[in-house]
Amino acid sequence: MKNTINLLDELLRDSKPQTGKWVLLAAAGLGILVPFLVWGIQVWAAGRLDPQIVQMKSTRDQLALELAGLRQGLQENDARQARRTAERIQNAGIPWSEILRELSLVVPDGVWLTQFEEIAQQENGPDVAVRIQGVAASHGGVAELLVHLETARHLSQPQLVYSQRESAVPDRVKFEVRCVIARASFLDESPQERG
Repeated sequence: MKNTINLLDELLRDSKPQTGKWVLLAAAGLGILVPFLVWGIQVWAAGRLDPQIVQMKSTRDQLALELAGLRQGLQENDARQARRTAERIQNAGIPWSEILRELSLVVPDGVWLTQFEEIAQQENGPDVAVRIQGVAASHGGVAELLVHLETARHLSQPQLVYSQRESAVPDRVKFEVRCVIARASFLDESPQERG
């Protein structure tokens, strides 16, 4: 049995701060402090990135100006090339409209031309070599085109460069034919024959 009573123990126990309140206060303080800390870090990082962003914008603007200059130069070059091509065609003495009309008459059904271009011209020579590329439904269509080119008035010496099935579209055949346009064929015909 106890002979004494200690009332201080109960008073000390009641006056002790409860740990649950401190944890709650610390969590609330961190909840308020963390967003300010994150905001401060972002402001600091943005301050460090500003000079880099300014430099990158300056570089971007400079590259945009250079690109605009290059585009203008390319357009001027294309215009110059078009003028030269037109002059060369006019000076060649070949009536291209007649060549294209004749070509349209000799192309059989199931054959489509995708490219027709001059590839070589002898210096002051009478003949002009041309390349004809296209697609056909079959190899037979390509052979028929070659036969028609053999009988053409202004196109001669047709040679098949290649004829192969397309891997992407197996029911089509790509081909290339080279032939010669003889200037002499235009000099021999009278104006009534041309008209």
